Amino acid sequence: MDRRKSLKTLLGGAVGTAIFTQVGCKNDGDLVPDSLVGVEPTKGYGLRTAYEAERDERIRNDRFFTDFELETIGVLADIIVPEAEDHAKATDTGVVEFIEFMALDQPLVHQRRLRGGLAWINTESSQRYDGKAFIEATPEEQIAIVDDIAYPEVVEAAEDDRLLPGVQFFDHLRFLVVTGFFTSKEGVKYIGYEGNQPNVWDGVPQEVQDKHGVSLEEKYLPLYVDQERREITAEWDDEGNLIS
Repeated sequence: MDRRKSLKTLLGGAVGTAIFTQVGCKNDGDLVPDSLVGVEPTKGYGLRTAYEAERDERIRNDRFFTDFELETIGVLADIIVPEAEDHAKATDTGVVEFIEFMALDQPLVHQRRLRGGLAWINTESSQRYDGKAFIEATPEEQIAIVDDIAYPEVVEAAEDDRLLPGVQFFDHLRFLVVTGFFTSKEGVKYIGYEGNQPNVWDGVPQEVQDKHGVSLEEKYLPLYVDQERREITAEWDDEGNLIS
């Protein structure tokens, strides 16, 4: 598998699909319930409703996967997104923690698929390699299993139903790994996403004005194009006249 060359392509497909549509919202009256007064807010979030705050606190202190399962997820995640010169491997970007969170946040979507898939891949490893769990297999042995389940179209063409559960599991895990990686700080930096950046606007470009046969009125230039006043919020009077 040529994993390094495919990372940016995966972003357009896997990450482009919304995965957060399963979470519902509940409209409670108080923004913070009495039971959470004095509790440290969930990091990374702003104002939360009472329901959201309680839910965040529960998820933050809960756990679904065992240590063995988390270690297996980590090995698979690093196969999907290995370390390279221009980016870190998946486990160094919080991907395993992200998958744990998703399993708790959307249990009906992820828990059975992931736990069942982990059981499948360990059974497959045990059958192939004299009782070894997947994390006990050599890197070459691990890749051999992954290569057999990483390409759904190949398995479907071969009509090998024995591998189908593994294909479905790996496809789901790969989606989560790529999503977690590309929404991490390191992943965002890797694809070069900069977001909204402040700039300096000095009016409509002259070539655009010429194209449309218009020109900026000189009397308005000090009002609309004054870089020394760019930090000031514009205000208008009741008649729509700019006053600041």
